[in-house]
Amino acid sequence: MSQPYRRYLCIVCGFIYDEAEGDPDGGLPPGTRYEDIPDDWECPDCGVSKADFVLLESPAEPQEAPAGRTQMQPGQDPDQVVVIGGGMAGWNLVEALRAEDSSRTVTLISHCDADVYPKPQLSAAAARNRQPDDLITVAGPERAQQLGINLMPRTRVLSIDTERRRIITPRGGVPYGALVLASGARQPRPTLAGDAADQVMQVNDLHSYRRFRAETDAQAPSRILILGAGLIGSEFADDLSSAGHQVDLVDQASHPLTRLLPTTLSATLGWALREKGVNLHTGCTVQSVRTTPEGPLAVQLDSGETVQSDVVLSALGLIPNVELARLAGAATGTGIQVDSRLQTSIPDIYAIGDCAEHNGQLLPYVRPLQEQAQALAANLCGHETHYQANAGTIVIKTPSLPLAVWAPEEDGEWVEREADGQDIVLEHRSEDRLTGFALSGKRTRDAKQYEAQMRGQ
Repeated sequence: MSQPYRRYLCIVCGFIYDEAEGDPDGGLPPGTRYEDIPDDWECPDCGVSKADFVLLESPAEPQEAPAGRTQMQPGQDPDQVVVIGGGMAGWNLVEALRAEDSSRTVTLISHCDADVYPKPQLSAAAARNRQPDDLITVAGPERAQQLGINLMPRTRVLSIDTERRRIITPRGGVPYGALVLASGARQPRPTLAGDAADQVMQVNDLHSYRRFRAETDAQAPSRILILGAGLIGSEFADDLSSAGHQVDLVDQASHPLTRLLPTTLSATLGWALREKGVNLHTGCTVQSVRTTPEGPLAVQLDSGETVQSDVVLSALGLIPNVELARLAGAATGTGIQVDSRLQTSIPDIYAIGDCAEHNGQLLPYVRPLQEQAQALAANLCGHETHYQANAGTIVIKTPSLPLAVWAPEEDGEWVEREADGQDIVLEHRSEDRLTGFALSGKRTRDAKQYEAQMRGQ
């Protein structure tokens, strides 16, 4: 009997390689097994190699709770690990815990359905004609059954009672032996004038992405204005324009991604997006959004220009969700402050993912999230492990100009090593040391080589 087809997740961008579907555009016909993929094959979305893919899930049928352990309902086991948050951080931790310990009771509480999906793919799905539900790799209840955990979906957490060690919810209290906050981050709402300001959309999860795609797909091709040319806004602009929509991208900076990229590459990205058909409005922002008798929205920029748009999408970065932790008395800065064991200032309460701040750093990327989950699972299972924050290489999903950057954390200067059209190599150096790099075009393939230099110093 042939082995069932498997799926593999790119840990950099969230792309899923399905052996049943293959990658025909990349030379892999349907049915190509992971082990048969050539080493020089590249992820279609971010360009990394197959070495950056991990098995997404076991092809086995859902399992019952491990032998010797009674499956408990939430509220029955005071020693259980409770995870708040049903996103990538929460599920990665649960999976890492199960790899370490098959018997400890685990309860995951989520305000949404807790379906498992790669969040980075929200800004890369339209061009591939993938519908929102196509991104779901496994339904939340099914994954909970596979892992033998308790799942409380669509449940709001009201507060944390640290004295009684209980989570307070509308469905009753839930005790914890260890509590993990994987509550993620939210996008700030822009303050705008106009009678249609409340129609400005945001995408930060699968639910909001469904609503966004329902709007854009209903009148495709749509005119879409994106406010914010950071990582999220730039990726959405590239993806939506590839899907055939007319995109206007607005940002106060002179080029896209100026906070992450050196000027040379941010300017080159702006040029590449314009060549693709994106209308880039720099040095300005949105003042108001108003309805018009004709139907489209009138978006007024502070430059004096008015842009007609069917949909307005705000992509102004992320704010960590720290309210629960703060009300419970945990130390917070921009995020929930954690030590090298990923513990907050309150014993037995931990935080990982987009909501966590370690040594003053926020690392809202896939690789750090997975590293945090592995380290915390080991600590919760009695294996002393210290997490070292490191964003590593950030791969940006803008196919019009592939980009990979290791953002420097110390003073120095950018030195251009190569510039051949879109193929650019920039090194950040402090005295004689390599302290960062930025690559574009075909030279993104050199990221592994540069990573090795950074880690070997």
